[in-house]
Amino acid sequence: MKKLRPFLFLACLCIMGLLSFNTPVQESMQVKNILGKLLLYSKNERPEKTYLHTDKDFYTNGETIWFKTYLVDGIDHRASDKSKVVYVELIDSEGNILERRKQFVSDLGAEGEIQLEQKLAQGEYTLRAYTKYMLNEEEPVFFEKKIPIWMQQMTKGDVAGIPQNSTNSGVTDVVDEKEGVSKTKVRFFPEGGQLVTGMSSKLGLEVTDGQGNGLALQGTIVDQDGNVAADFRSGEFGLGVVNLRPLSGKTYYARLDGEATDSEFELPRAMPEGYLLNVTDRGEHILVQVATNLSDGLQGALLLGHLRGEVFLKQVVNGYGTKEHAVKIYPDQLKEGVAQFTLFTAKGEPVSERLFFVENPDQRASLSIDTDRKSYGTRDRVQVDLALTDSQGKSLEGEFSMSVVSKNALSSEYSGDIRSWLLLDSDVGATVPDAGYFFRNASKDRKQLLDALMLTHGWRRFKWSQLLEKKTSKKLRFPPEKGITISGRAVNYYDNEKFGKSLASLTLMGEDLVYDKDSTDNNGRFAFGSFFFQDSVDAILQAEGFGKRPKVLDILLDAPYPENMPAPRKIQYRETRHVEPNNDYMANAYRQKVADFTFDPDKVTLLEEATVTAKRPNPRDVRNRILTEQMDAKMTTGQFSDRVHMDSIQGTETLSALELLRYSRYSFRRGITSVNAGTGALYLVDGVVASPDFISSMRANEIQFVDIVTGPDATLWGVRGAGGVIAFYTKKGIYLGDETKDVPGIINTKIIGFNKVREFYTPNYSVDRKEHEKPDYRSTLLWEPNIMLKKEGDNKLEFFTGDNPGNYLIKVEGLTVNGVPVSETMELEVDSSN
Repeated sequence: MKKLRPFLFLACLCIMGLLSFNTPVQESMQVKNILGKLLLYSKNERPEKTYLHTDKDFYTNGETIWFKTYLVDGIDHRASDKSKVVYVELIDSEGNILERRKQFVSDLGAEGEIQLEQKLAQGEYTLRAYTKYMLNEEEPVFFEKKIPIWMQQMTKGDVAGIPQNSTNSGVTDVVDEKEGVSKTKVRFFPEGGQLVTGMSSKLGLEVTDGQGNGLALQGTIVDQDGNVAADFRSGEFGLGVVNLRPLSGKTYYARLDGEATDSEFELPRAMPEGYLLNVTDRGEHILVQVATNLSDGLQGALLLGHLRGEVFLKQVVNGYGTKEHAVKIYPDQLKEGVAQFTLFTAKGEPVSERLFFVENPDQRASLSIDTDRKSYGTRDRVQVDLALTDSQGKSLEGEFSMSVVSKNALSSEYSGDIRSWLLLDSDVGATVPDAGYFFRNASKDRKQLLDALMLTHGWRRFKWSQLLEKKTSKKLRFPPEKGITISGRAVNYYDNEKFGKSLASLTLMGEDLVYDKDSTDNNGRFAFGSFFFQDSVDAILQAEGFGKRPKVLDILLDAPYPENMPAPRKIQYRETRHVEPNNDYMANAYRQKVADFTFDPDKVTLLEEATVTAKRPNPRDVRNRILTEQMDAKMTTGQFSDRVHMDSIQGTETLSALELLRYSRYSFRRGITSVNAGTGALYLVDGVVASPDFISSMRANEIQFVDIVTGPDATLWGVRGAGGVIAFYTKKGIYLGDETKDVPGIINTKIIGFNKVREFYTPNYSVDRKEHEKPDYRSTLLWEPNIMLKKEGDNKLEFFTGDNPGNYLIKVEGLTVNGVPVSETMELEVDSSN
């Protein structure tokens, strides 16, 4: 009978939990406040998530990054009803934004591409996607993907053949010797947040080297007297789980096997009184247990469970003096993803928290990829048939993108996909180098590691303390963008710090003439839109003051892109990786560059030795002299004190427009807004007055040259030039016709629209054409960003292989109309003997 007592106790405990689950929740004011704030979050403050599917995982200079941007609601993963505008940025290792794309998302996604410059420096870059609405979060969760880009230089002598060193360029991240790679760290994370004396608890553990790379090691937990309390072992990614029942007055340490006895790691101290929260996967159900050793027990405590903000469990514990409580959760009733369980006291204070990953195969979708054959010859036709079904085999609809690339163009180090991002990393932050590992199979070891991952990470979307402190919904600092908004301020012409209510008007001179006007607010702010147009459109903005003697006004436009963006997040486990390019990939990429140059010389920069003699002037000098004459006559309209030419500076690809000023002979010690001490400089862009914010958004590669005017030379601009004049002239904006006048209250400018995307070239080798004489060594055979799978109809695609034999992967990613993420791959072979 004694052996049956623990079982009977647990059974009674579960029955009490189930009875409690089926009884009406007795909601106190504290409980109502908690549930109300979470309801407000899930209805009015729903987050957004972005994801980028790229055709490949790494590139060489001169290649194109083809990508599909997915924008979804952060809770149900369906098409977002908030934003329609997504920003995509390519960022170098120093945090400089090299390329920006503004995309319009009509439903789930938008296609895009970035042409990499031939002179792009070799290194690891970051591709980032976000909406302005995401900037309202205290710690925005942007999608970021690390992309290595390798440099290949072509010279005249190499066109006939491939140099051996073209395949040996690698990227090696520098190891921080101060931290030391060999310095092992062991960290423990008590389940629910704390250890309690005398109560058995589960701890997640993480074993890493000095750079955050997971280590598979084993060791023991001992008390201060050297008595062994438990053994532990870490597995993949350095993760593991251990159980411990801390005793009163004891301090516990972890020792790694084979390490010196002085290499110990102290565990968190046990509290004499507190709460425990345990979540266990029992197969058919999830058992949630809470316990305490406090004398007043759990009376009135709230046990709450939500998945991405949607509540699936809310129980108030009834019964005075109750110290233990349990409830069963059946996952087949839940969506998949990260669930958060929280225990609140009767006073509404969160005291214990636990993340748990809910798996529900019934919620998944299956995508089958079938080809007419498994092996193909070079320049052979391939037919692909796609079928999307639910767990019951019923047809589904969804939006997808597909790439067909050489197998060596996909990285084995980063195999995360749309599933691992939307269901895991986007809610808890960057987890492990290979988050896709947790979605490949249903093995017991994989499930245990996933649970260990949940024990060692916290919820990223909100903090309970901050959520509960919110009184009312505040006005959003960054409202969702539905299209292109043209905004700014109307200010006093002679003092930009003075402003007031005025009348602003806008004229857009696109395909259709658009005219709109409206009153500014009391701070002089105005906003027009939302508009939809591509590329750039000429615009005229005008501001007029009210009254019999209206003030002379100036217009300061907001920057076309978000400003003061944070640097890409530091993913510690990726900082020390040694990335070597695949030699076959690099060789084929070089062969393609040679073919491009041979058949289209304008497409590739070819380096060759140049001989300059005194009889033949340098073409750059001639061009600069002609430009100087034209610019002096038509643009600056006066003597400039200094001129900075863009193409006279090395490495400008990574600079901002303002950073060009460091190459002038003038000191800017008082900041970028000052030329002369104490007075703000006047900024001009192609002869039009611009705000410092607008200048901050410009890149150096947009600029042809910069004129700097100081001292007596600036008198032409009157009082406005007292602080000096900095005139930027863009490559596209240089216009040698009628001069642009600086008229108070009116500005002529160009408004940046959505990016126009080139069409991916797919040859049709079933038809004889002259261009088919060109060798075809493309690593991306097909990029199709807009696949709308229907329940009924033809879901077939076709493409042709190239001249490069080997193994290729068909990778398809996307979402069903119900928000279920799907990622599937299929391998096919190209054999030159076929």
